[in-house]
Amino acid sequence: MDKAELRKRELKNIEEFRMMDDTFFAAVFDSRIEETQVLIRTILNRDDITVIKSEAQKDIPNSSGHSVRLDVLARDEKGNVYNFEVQRSNAGATPKRARYYGASVDTTLLEKGEDYKNLHERYTIFITEKDYFGKMKPVYHAQNTIKELDNAPLGDGSYILYVNGEYRNTETPLGRLMHDFSCKKASDIINPVLRERVGYLKGEEGEHESMCKLMDDLIRDDRLDIAKRLIASGEISLEGISKG
Repeated sequence: MDKAELRKRELKNIEEFRMMDDTFFAAVFDSRIEETQVLIRTILNRDDITVIKSEAQKDIPNSSGHSVRLDVLARDEKGNVYNFEVQRSNAGATPKRARYYGASVDTTLLEKGEDYKNLHERYTIFITEKDYFGKMKPVYHAQNTIKELDNAPLGDGSYILYVNGEYRNTETPLGRLMHDFSCKKASDIINPVLRERVGYLKGEEGEHESMCKLMDDLIRDDRLDIAKRLIASGEISLEGISKG
């Protein structure tokens, strides 16, 4: 395939992107404070959260176990953290994956020797294209509770949320957000902040170039991850990769 044909295909892919696609989700929210704040405030139904950092495709290495790559990791002014994962398939949104991702984030929250009481709140938020639990709820909230105390919250500061991407009641902020996540065209997006950001990424030639570069970087990173796993498992050597 020549460069012109490849370019044409990349631009077509960009036209088809929605915020429900993890690649485009990363592009929309990476280092974008205002956009990420809209996301968090809408999902948690709170207007008192001030975001100070947002980072996409955040790697958390694990030298002795399974490493993870987070779609978007954000932090607010109080130190609380928010891990967002968008999932087109329910197979990628299992509760045990949410558990593991949350635990992986926790390992980054304390310096060596720091007291556990300094752990900030941590939210693991899965935005699923389909209604994962099938009960037609906008959001499903999960947290650790104590059975013998009438299921009172444990108070460990860890929360898991599943956002139903099929929820479309545009009379509500969350319904409008999920509508926006399904849009391919910026002009169809309701929220002005997200509409402007998506329009920017899908608009002029320069932004198309940025999106194409992002896609290339993600593909290269995925290949590197595959190579690292093959080396770690002994299936291939560095010499073998260099020859390939």
